[in-house]
Amino acid sequence: MYQKIISAVDGSFHSELAARHAVAIASSLGSELAIVAVDNGEIEREDLSNAIERLRQHASTYGVKANGIIRKGEVVGTILDVIREEHADLLVLATRHGGRRMFVRSVTQKLMLKAPCTVLAVKPAGVAKRGKSMLLPVAREELTTGELITLTASLAKFYGYSVEVFRVVERPRWYNLPIEKLVELRHRGEEKILPVAKALRELGIEADVRAVVAESSISAIPKEAAIGRHSLALMGASQRSILKQAVYGNPIERMLSSILCDVLIWRPRK
Repeated sequence: MYQKIISAVDGSFHSELAARHAVAIASSLGSELAIVAVDNGEIEREDLSNAIERLRQHASTYGVKANGIIRKGEVVGTILDVIREEHADLLVLATRHGGRRMFVRSVTQKLMLKAPCTVLAVKPAGVAKRGKSMLLPVAREELTTGELITLTASLAKFYGYSVEVFRVVERPRWYNLPIEKLVELRHRGEEKILPVAKALRELGIEADVRAVVAESSISAIPKEAAIGRHSLALMGASQRSILKQAVYGNPIERMLSSILCDVLIWRPRK
């Protein structure tokens, strides 16, 4: 699926945490990995080199041979150049690690919009992983492609996680609905995501389905991540939905900041 993965790092702790997920995927799928840092004059080149070497050693622990690349130039343009030169299938990078805004006017925002390959933007929690499961919220059937299934399975296999395939059935004032109607809506929601769980099981992943009725996914997903004690959440995005909303700044960012586990936002190849 992913023959060549690029992990972009900037010397920050958050970018190194994000890069470890790139190692996980490369290890599971047997992919080549390139760790890329851009010297734009803001960070000492030695610090960038040290970050790459730490990650190369981490990758070698899991049988992944990682190539380190340091280029001088403007960050976004340089990373795009490397993606094209390396014919990369997947770019992994961290969301902005300072302040409340994780996407707006950030390198991550620009690369999610411009990169020709699949992009995985990682919001590291910065805390110890809890439990042994990952949350896969499914909002749009067209996003449940073979690529998303493979990506989910690769992470679950590497970390030894089970997967909870999760759907939010959005209904205003749901609390006024009769209990019979709520049960019906939940059952319908679970039926829609059952094929995803079945596909994961066929790949040897323990997977369950769960649907809830709520006013919005923005409040329901963080709650599920918390009560389910998940270690990881993988969210699919598209130009029309989560991605477009996230990069321009709206309640999606507040949702991401309130989820206490690592969140990976997957934008499929254009």
